[in-house]
Amino acid sequence: MSSWQKKKMFLPKETIPGAKSFAATSDVYLEAQHICIKKNTAEKIFGTETVVLTVFYAKDNTFMVSPASEELFKTIHKANQQMLKSKNLNGDKSISIMELLLDNDIDENNRDLEFTTEEALHILKVKL
Repeated sequence: MSSWQKKKMFLPKETIPGAKSFAATSDVYLEAQHICIKKNTAEKIFGTETVVLTVFYAKDNTFMVSPASEELFKTIHKANQQMLKSKNLNGDKSISIMELLLDNDIDENNRDLEFTTEEALHILKVKL
């Protein structure tokens, strides 16, 4: 490995020549095969929970997520359990969807995503 390649491993993407940077303008966006959720939206839906329930409906390309403690969501949907990861020190969160993107032939490019929230039910619906 060249010295440039070693240095490149530790540089922010914006400083690597030829690397594309992505600046999200939405509170929910796709980046590096993760659904990223900005702090305010994440807190409203998930509170302090770190485990979530997720389900994807291919028919309308909709990804739904709710805190694991939401019994109603668990009852209605055949959901999978996933970790809600901390993305950064700002309090933003992320959920890996690499498999979902590959299995359903969905565009993997970083982009803003359309979404709706149902705060009373603690549900985030994301259009992929």
